[in-house]
Amino acid sequence: MFDFLLPDLRDRDNSPEKMDRADADLAMLLRTIRQFQRINLLFSASRRLLRQQVFSLMERDPERVYSLLDVGAGGCDIACWAAREARRRRLKLQITALDNDPRIFPVARQAISDYPEIRLVEGNALALAPLGRFDFIFSNHFLHHLGWAQIEIFLRGAIAGTRLALVMNDLKRSPWAYLGGTLSIGLLAPRSFAFFDGRLSIRKGFRAEELREFARKHFPETPIRVFETPPARVVMVCRGTDDRPCPHRP
Repeated sequence: MFDFLLPDLRDRDNSPEKMDRADADLAMLLRTIRQFQRINLLFSASRRLLRQQVFSLMERDPERVYSLLDVGAGGCDIACWAAREARRRRLKLQITALDNDPRIFPVARQAISDYPEIRLVEGNALALAPLGRFDFIFSNHFLHHLGWAQIEIFLRGAIAGTRLALVMNDLKRSPWAYLGGTLSIGLLAPRSFAFFDGRLSIRKGFRAEELREFARKHFPETPIRVFETPPARVVMVCRGTDDRPCPHRP
């Protein structure tokens, strides 16, 4: 019982999530994707981060047409919110929603049906170059699906493909986060993969110092900022090359 509520969280768990399995029950998978909209609304810091890190930059030049890549977009609930927020602020934002699992596209297509500014793309996040460059690249709860070597590959491609800001929002691995997830996810997302996969996702999540050390080791010349934000999230932010001050030249 103790391990069920408070397992050993010293190291990241590398176990696969049930919803990522090729033989996952399709009805449960789609139900899980739909439930993520509620979970993200209540527990994800994405909306606050997008306001702070993306829309604040867009408002510097409100006449410009901006582009955003949402990596691991899932059911596109965050992409749809970003489109609505841009409309509310009278800003122009073109969004590319990228995911590698076509099984969930029926949910995503339904979600974006009223948003012509969103295009849905099936693709590999470890090979972003064919998509071109974007003003902003964003992900919510995507990094924890990757091993460390894959994270390095992904970030190299994402940094190269970002003009203004890269924002990665993910789960903090901590006893309190795990206990909170155990107590809440089952109530909010019944009859789906969310309870098992959500708790596993926290075990696969990060501590801020892990990501800072990773960035120092693999991206020593890149100004990557890592910080924690409620509720139990760890965030990586990197300004793109177009938004960094030019080096002083005598």
